[in-house]
Amino acid sequence: MKRLTARISAAALAVTACAGAGAVALPASPASALVLINEPGTSVKVGHTFTVGDWFQEYSGGSRWFTTNVDSPSGARVFHETGYAPSSHWDFWNIRATRTGTYKVMYEFRRHGGRDGFIWYTVRAHR
Repeated sequence: MKRLTARISAAALAVTACAGAGAVALPASPASALVLINEPGTSVKVGHTFTVGDWFQEYSGGSRWFTTNVDSPSGARVFHETGYAPSSHWDFWNIRATRTGTYKVMYEFRRHGGRDGFIWYTVRAHR
């Protein structure tokens, strides 16, 4: 499972880049927080699951707020979670691919100054 750092300060960018494989930092404004998100992968067999999730790095400060949405190939919302990312553990949710096509995963997080940031992934479900 890859995890992506949805983020968020220049200093954290350098720290995260050195943190290890699978972690990527996305720059935003200074003095924002680090909300880590789970990269769901690119494909899954129908009937199997892919995983979405988040975690807040408490020491980085800033907002813990997030929204995670998953839309099915038909465009129907199959998962929605909004709240505050935990700082003590990862929150993971397993999403079952029930049909072939492309599932869209959207992570939304709060940047410094109240602006929202977005990261999109697509997961192709196949037979």
